[in-house]
Amino acid sequence: MAAGWFIIIALLIFLVGYSIGRRTGIKEGYNEGMAYAPIEIKREYFEHGRCPICGFRDEAV
Repeated sequence: MAAGWFIIIALLIFLVGYSIGRRTGIKEGYNEGMAYAPIEIKREYFEHGRCPICGFRDEAV
């Protein structure tokens, strides 16, 4: 009987830790993506000479 309670409590602790870690990871990933996006947009513009958002092509580049 005690082993059953131990397994249930251990599983609950594991699931709570998993859910907290997942939410934290999603928030960190979102913030990292928001910081990376402007850099990637500028890089694509300078490499290809066109706006990756609207497709405007700059002939001077």
